[in-house]
Amino acid sequence: MIILLALAALALTFTVDVNIADQPGIRMVLPAQLGPWRGTELRFCHNSACLKDFTLDQLTDPAKCPACGSELFTMSLAEYEQLPKDTEFLKGRYTNAASEEVFASLVLSGRERESIHRPERCLVGQGNSINKSYVLEVPLAGRKPLGVMVLETSRPVDTHTGKRELPGYYAYWFAGQGRETPLHWERMFWLGWDRIIHSIAHKWAYIAIAGRRDSAQLYQDQISSFVGQLYPHVHLSTPAPGQGP
Repeated sequence: MIILLALAALALTFTVDVNIADQPGIRMVLPAQLGPWRGTELRFCHNSACLKDFTLDQLTDPAKCPACGSELFTMSLAEYEQLPKDTEFLKGRYTNAASEEVFASLVLSGRERESIHRPERCLVGQGNSINKSYVLEVPLAGRKPLGVMVLETSRPVDTHTGKRELPGYYAYWFAGQGRETPLHWERMFWLGWDRIIHSIAHKWAYIAIAGRRDSAQLYQDQISSFVGQLYPHVHLSTPAPGQGP
């Protein structure tokens, strides 16, 4: 029965008349302090002859590239060219006292579904290999654990001793109106369900963090620590369609 409902939802997702809701799935905010993590937002130059990126604390004018004078954006040129123009994007870089580094991204869809997709597609396109994927249960105070999709990645880098594989991780989950899931197919099901049953399409988002992958325990602890600090800032306490006023 569940499989049939899923197939029906996906088949009808984009063939029914719906109202487009402006209510986002998350708050688009990356705080400067997240527990032991201190961070700053990133800005990107889209001048093809420059393409530099900066942290906000490096900029006198957050809208102007100090290297070439061009306009700065919250996403890279490649992302800007690939995504619908009403997609909202926010990126930040965080460090802690141990000099560990984590990159955080928030992506919020516009009116088109192409704004949100499986991050695996972009990672491979950027030269990464995905060696393993699984769902990590992140403990959160006052509620059940949050399921986060974890991708163990690697990419070739040049060093003074030659090429080597740099291990990393990419962890993410999707958030809609009162709904959360680490699974792309489940997000697509709820997207179709809300369109068919409630005649409404909410703005979905995905939240992602990326870092260096050392031992399994260390990097999983890092994911749990960072997500636990970030979640209260981006989470919206709104009911799912049909479950609240």
